[in-house]
Amino acid sequence: MSGIVLNSVKQIEKKRAAADGSDVLPENGQFSGFGGWLLTLFVTLVLYSGWINRDELILTPEEGLGYALGIVGGSMMLLLLLYSLRKRVGWMKQMLTVKFWFRFHMLMGVLGPTLVMLHSNFHLGSLNGRVALFSMITVAISGLAGRFVYSRIHYGLHGGKIKFNRLKSDSALLTRKLGRLFELAPGTKERLARFEGRVVNVHESLFKSFVNWLRIRIEAPVLYRHIQREFNRQLKQSAKELGWKPERTRSYRKTVRLLIGTHKRASVRILELHFYERLFSLWHVLHLPLFFMMLVTGFIHIYAVHIY
Repeated sequence: MSGIVLNSVKQIEKKRAAADGSDVLPENGQFSGFGGWLLTLFVTLVLYSGWINRDELILTPEEGLGYALGIVGGSMMLLLLLYSLRKRVGWMKQMLTVKFWFRFHMLMGVLGPTLVMLHSNFHLGSLNGRVALFSMITVAISGLAGRFVYSRIHYGLHGGKIKFNRLKSDSALLTRKLGRLFELAPGTKERLARFEGRVVNVHESLFKSFVNWLRIRIEAPVLYRHIQREFNRQLKQSAKELGWKPERTRSYRKTVRLLIGTHKRASVRILELHFYERLFSLWHVLHLPLFFMMLVTGFIHIYAVHIY
């Protein structure tokens, strides 16, 4: 039984890699690796340095380096449009990869607001300047929230969207392989079936989807610990009756733990995909108007500064 179960898990992982041209799904999709941490540290240090020196008037919005930072930062915010244009304009679809444009979009979305904050020298200034600044901050916060949600329904942060049918297929395959174990603990089969029914149940309402997500996330650890204990108890009994060596029993127990853990992760990913897809749809509806509001207020601010 140990070999059959291990081979089943390996088949699932190979199927995912073949479908995506990638490795196993990472646990999170945050800013990639060392470069992301380095950028975060750099931006934090720059903003902190600007904040503690804001009263020294090293930078002023009206002239010199402070003025130039405003121009460059505002231009970076305009460059955010390139990611959307790349997806919609035919000839731009051949320019570089989605991965490149997405990372470029994130980079501009971080550096642009950083330079604008330095340009303002952390002072609110005129009314139109305040409106433009708070609009930019709102869009930046919205972008960070969207990046997190986006990462929950994609491999990494650049496409390769998780397919619900593939996740469901993986879960079904694991359930069939668990069937061999249900012979040892038949009482857990019905409980797991009810759990799977709630996982794949689609709620149109975001609130109901959230409640279902929260309830199942709380319930899942308890359920799978119960299943693990039941299987372990039955394995121990079988080992005693059949005279297995301790090494063989430990090997079976490890295999069962691996299979149950894999099934749990697949179930949770299906659950998260339902919830985060609805959340991302709502975010997308809100983010675009906020972005255009930022552009309008930014242009008004630039016009007012240069005219008056």
